[in-house]
Amino acid sequence: MKEEILEILKKIKAEDVIIYNMRGFSPFYDEMILSSVSSQRQASAVVSYFKEAQSQNKISLRSVEGVGSSWIILDCNDIVVSVFTKEERAHFALENIYMDLPCETISL
Repeated sequence: MKEEILEILKKIKAEDVIIYNMRGFSPFYDEMILSSVSSQRQASAVVSYFKEAQSQNKISLRSVEGVGSSWIILDCNDIVVSVFTKEERAHFALENIYMDLPCETISL
């Protein structure tokens, strides 16, 4: 499922993708993916792509939060995906909170 998620992020031209390994740190999910987009419109497009992938049984999408905002959270059961506008990501600076967790930076 992670490959499908990364493919969607590639389609919307997401940048600065980081995958955090949350195993042993969170009882709710195994991985968290952070990504940035240039505009709120681009962020909104990700929801359409995720819902389309779900209808094709490529991913499991439990819930979506923040539709129409500059931070969208997609709960894909074992993977939580956050798509931010660049300004919103800089504002919340989650990388500072999770800096001690194992992570992988992905180039799409």
